[in-house]
Amino acid sequence: MRLLPTGLALAALAFSAPAFAQHELALTVGGFNGPNRTTKSNANLSFSSTVGIQADYSCYVRSYKYADLYGEVHLLVSPKQDVSSTLTSATADFTSLYITPGVRLKFYPKKRLSPWVVGGGGYALYRQSDKTIAGAANPASGYTNSGAIEFGGGMDFVYSPRMSFRLEARDFYTASPNFNTPIYGRGQFNFVVGAGVVFRLGAK
Repeated sequence: MRLLPTGLALAALAFSAPAFAQHELALTVGGFNGPNRTTKSNANLSFSSTVGIQADYSCYVRSYKYADLYGEVHLLVSPKQDVSSTLTSATADFTSLYITPGVRLKFYPKKRLSPWVVGGGGYALYRQSDKTIAGAANPASGYTNSGAIEFGGGMDFVYSPRMSFRLEARDFYTASPNFNTPIYGRGQFNFVVGAGVVFRLGAK
């Protein structure tokens, strides 16, 4: 998945706005998980739910009639996800990190409630466990690097001129972590549903 050049281009868009433009820093936390996978030996791999810790920097680019366009750089870090399966030679757990520059379109930005949609692409990193489910040394331990596609949406609730509350959901598509067993399908979907605060660092 060669999406890094696209991600860099989107990041350049985010930082190309004038210095006086409005900047936003969002910090959110949510539940992080993904659908089960099936191995080619017909065993299921299921993943525990964990927390997704997110930081999002965005910069105003331009206004339309009913919406404002922002460029953003999004970071998500997820601690260990346990893998459960009857196939005990599979990787026991993995951690995730995503960096996904993108663009966000915020509708009715002058209203107290502003829905938005986002899309982007960038980089994903998985760290596989040193152990298998059975507790043996894992031949697939180490790191898996991948491109990433991200899309989602949310709602900002204005609390003050400098701060809002945010609800959001994002979906990420990447290459699969190394589960130490062949699986059906080439990619991994993971999603996060979270909430947090947005700090506005300037005024447009």
